[in-house]
Amino acid sequence: MERRAVAVPARIGVGTVLGLAWPIMISMLSRTVMTTADTIFVGHLGTSAVAAIGLASTLSFVYIAFGWGLLGGINVAVSQATGAGRSVNEHWWQAMWMALVLGVVGLMVTPLGPMVLPALGASDEATALGSAWMSVRMGGAGLVFAQVGLIAWFQGRGDTRTPMVATLITNVLNIALDPVLIFGWGPVPALGIAGAAWATNASLLVGLGWLLVRSRPGALVGFRRGVVREVVRLGSPMAMHFALDVLAFTAFVAILARVGEEALAAHVIVVRIVSVSFLPGHAVSEATSVLVGQAVGAGRRVAATEAWRAGTRLAVGLMAAMGAVFLFLPGPLLGVFEPSDDVAEAGRALLLVAAGFQLFDAVAMVGFGALKGAGDTRFTMVLGVSAAWLIKLPVGLLLAVGVGWGAGGAWLGMTVEIVLLAIAVSWRLMGTRWLPALLTSSESTEAERLALAAK
Repeated sequence: MERRAVAVPARIGVGTVLGLAWPIMISMLSRTVMTTADTIFVGHLGTSAVAAIGLASTLSFVYIAFGWGLLGGINVAVSQATGAGRSVNEHWWQAMWMALVLGVVGLMVTPLGPMVLPALGASDEATALGSAWMSVRMGGAGLVFAQVGLIAWFQGRGDTRTPMVATLITNVLNIALDPVLIFGWGPVPALGIAGAAWATNASLLVGLGWLLVRSRPGALVGFRRGVVREVVRLGSPMAMHFALDVLAFTAFVAILARVGEEALAAHVIVVRIVSVSFLPGHAVSEATSVLVGQAVGAGRRVAATEAWRAGTRLAVGLMAAMGAVFLFLPGPLLGVFEPSDDVAEAGRALLLVAAGFQLFDAVAMVGFGALKGAGDTRFTMVLGVSAAWLIKLPVGLLLAVGVGWGAGGAWLGMTVEIVLLAIAVSWRLMGTRWLPALLTSSESTEAERLALAAK
């Protein structure tokens, strides 16, 4: 049974964005807590285990990111259809069919672990551990895609609370199952690093069940070529962007692996910490994307621009506060993971760099979200991929290996990428090329002005 989303507000401010963003924020923060708990539990298995899960999760996410980006087309299509007042029930079923296909293809990625992990700099022990984790995790890829598709569907309609509940259920259960399956308990055998993957798959299944119950899509709808074509048109650039970006990040991780296992372990730990600021910023980006998409669907140019500006203000405030925490409290943050002295020293340097790029990251993330909501996904793909492969990797490699600055140098390369992305998306959004042609015409602008005046 379909429940209509609330109409696009007459004015969009920080409060409007926050109203959509806070459930996404809680969802993502809970996911960060879950992945941090994974790292802490796996950390008790040794440094090689931490390095293994860092490499294997990054490699697995290359494919998962592709599917995630493709299903992102559901979010854009649904948000624009919602703004236009059209039905979105068919989008639900197309998301499920796409998730099924992506899950089956994901099974073919599993054998790549033992072949690719050594090329990324993993030791023999880390390769064996990472392959064990990856074989289980990729077996549940279909669950990931089904949940991602349904979350995109709900959020596009302006409902971010239902996905929040599903994510909380998933992540709390994951944390509860981690120690049981990793270390064993009673009749349950210790599965080691693979236990972390089994815990994730089991919890994803339960969370997906909640979304299925809450959505109630009605009678079965088969493949709809027109809907899928629209989703693929919007989502395929994001799929390529996400996959190539994650692949670039995998190469980035490989640079750190060659610097040393301590540098890689520091990177994994600090990424978990920095996610506390990155994910709320990403939540604001997703909320901005939904509001921009709904404004585009409703034919409201000013509202789309208002959503971008309000989202940017909110994200900058949140991430600036977190940057201050990274700057002044590196010791307590790193201490949670009980790192060795060498890993802790490298981690402090990385947190200092992270504190420096928070504001630029906020601007870039919300800008990408606004462009996505407007359907300007080809531009974001070209920009994101170019920055990752032509800036982050060469500069990071030069500073980390060539200059000898280690992990800190690699992260400085990433900082250069983020700063340039923030500048580029801001330039794009200052113009009108990111909006559909209908919204850039003088007639459309005048029609919106009169509609707003009437309200």
